[in-house]
Amino acid sequence: MFLSLMGKVSAQEVAGQEVSRKDTLRTFGPRFGVDLAPFIYYFTEPKIVGAEVSVDFEIYKNLYPVLELGYSSTSESEETFDYESVGNYARVGIDYNLLKAKDRSWHNTMTVGFRYGMSFFKQTSNNVLIYSDYWGDYMPDPYESSLKAHWLELTGGIKVELVSNLSLGWMIRYKFLLNPDMDPVMIPALIPGYGNGADVMTFGFSYSVFYMIPLIKK
Repeated sequence: MFLSLMGKVSAQEVAGQEVSRKDTLRTFGPRFGVDLAPFIYYFTEPKIVGAEVSVDFEIYKNLYPVLELGYSSTSESEETFDYESVGNYARVGIDYNLLKAKDRSWHNTMTVGFRYGMSFFKQTSNNVLIYSDYWGDYMPDPYESSLKAHWLELTGGIKVELVSNLSLGWMIRYKFLLNPDMDPVMIPALIPGYGNGADVMTFGFSYSVFYMIPLIKK
């Protein structure tokens, strides 16, 4: 009987050690995302065409450096003008997870963070018709400018792991434009990655799907 009890205790200890090892394992790897919000903007007026991808990595407990890259363009034609803005953008920053994990295999997050954003874009205006009772109606020369915009963002969001390594998430962005006077002639109607250049502060929203490539377990 003593040997039998010892055998049961030993088996329980081994099983406990196996569960413990399993509980302490955590998967690490780059998490790639695709923002679905630009597909919604395609149906707005004026139409905005764009795409955005992202990647982050948990380098330390609850800390996720983030890189976001994207493209955006818009065009509008009216009786009195034609306008176009097109360009690329990038954001770099970091997210901090506030959500306490149930175990180390858990990858759901509730984050706050910040971003620095930069956009290189070009805006053009053509066929601008200016009405004037005094001088008469006239059309100025076509205008084109290549611009660079800088801004900061405060972010907050949630990611929920649907199945292993696959997540959905949303993020709210509060943006601060650092150089609103980038073009002294014409305020940009669209700064790719930011929004309307007339808004020194503005909100943004992202809704993304993510997949983490499991590279390391420890």
